[in-house]
Amino acid sequence: MKKSFLIFFALLVFVSGAGAQEPIEKIIAIVGNEPILSSELAAQIQLMAIQQGIRPKNEAEVRQFQEQVLNDIISERLLLIEAKKDTMINVTDDQIERAIDDHIASLIEQFPSEEVFLNELSREGLTLRAFQKRLRPEMENQLLKQQLVNRKLSSITISNQEVYDFYEQYRDSIPDQPDAVRLAHILLTFQPSKTTEDSIRQMAQEVRENASAGAEFATLAITHSDGPGALTGGDLGFISRDDVIPDFGRVAFNLAPGEISGVFRTQYGYHIVKCEAVQGNQAHLRQILFEVKPTAVDSALTYKLVDSLLTEIKNGADFRELAKVYSADDDTRKAGGELGWFAVKDLPPGFQDAVAELDEVGDVYGPAASEYGLHIIKLMERQQGREITIENDFDQIKNMARQSKTGEMVDKWINEIRENVYVDIRLFEE
Repeated sequence: MKKSFLIFFALLVFVSGAGAQEPIEKIIAIVGNEPILSSELAAQIQLMAIQQGIRPKNEAEVRQFQEQVLNDIISERLLLIEAKKDTMINVTDDQIERAIDDHIASLIEQFPSEEVFLNELSREGLTLRAFQKRLRPEMENQLLKQQLVNRKLSSITISNQEVYDFYEQYRDSIPDQPDAVRLAHILLTFQPSKTTEDSIRQMAQEVRENASAGAEFATLAITHSDGPGALTGGDLGFISRDDVIPDFGRVAFNLAPGEISGVFRTQYGYHIVKCEAVQGNQAHLRQILFEVKPTAVDSALTYKLVDSLLTEIKNGADFRELAKVYSADDDTRKAGGELGWFAVKDLPPGFQDAVAELDEVGDVYGPAASEYGLHIIKLMERQQGREITIENDFDQIKNMARQSKTGEMVDKWINEIRENVYVDIRLFEE
């Protein structure tokens, strides 16, 4: 099942200590002849946050995380130095674009939908296009490094004896195979009804009429807006078209100074935008945003739909076909709601409670609530936990041994490169 996580977090200190009020741009390390700047560390921290959901809780964890990320940056720089020396390595624009698309697709899979992912980006002040631009140098570097590492490690083999040796050395630390289940689900989200949508649009139209009649736009934003900057009168500052989603940009960047847009819809809700000024390709904008959220009545309709579908399944309806029609999970709907295998202990609480009620393969439970909505869950298969042994799990242990050997070789290789390249770390220098 997809897991949500907090993307991006604010670190008040990157290089100057916990008491600093704002990050200071400075050189925090030098690799070869190239400096690593505090802004680069900040950007990489953001990327790791969106990828791994890391969130330090105190100053010690902040410093540890900074050191970890900086060491990763240094290792990549060392590999890039080697890659750029190799005339056989070449990365094309098409490869970079595909890598960016694949990376973003993998991130979207961690969210219930692409819309939720874009909403999370928006909350951090990023559009998809801006995020793609931020990813581009990272993806290019990754491709260069990947080609270099693949060439270096292509000859790695692992013998059966090495597998047995690995097992004997680490058998006490190899975790047991946990109790696991294979599940399918139908996800039903809480959606605003047409009545709710019409009501919010009408409210936006009335506020727009007040603005056109001369009411202070900033005051209306403070009073009505659900968007960022509402308390500062909906002020978005000077931004460019690339900073916003296309649906917003098409309207906002066709306004003249002093002009107020009509009410228009984007994935975030209904907007009213005022252009304060234009400078080059940037515009100083204010907005009033009306988010479209389901009401309690709308939510009750979703519960009724769950009950209706459970009755249909009980009466013999095909779960897979119902999932294809009703499920809001785009990634599993075409496969009849198939989620795959999960360790029971790793399931979210609502799913653990559901699995506890599913006695036999084919049993169905619902609703199970999550942050994504309501789920109808079907038990497809169950596997009892057991110890992993060399007799029963040779291929799995062989893969562990290969990964361990590869990691050791990469670490050794990077250390060898580092001996011949100037590295100066200044992260916590005053």
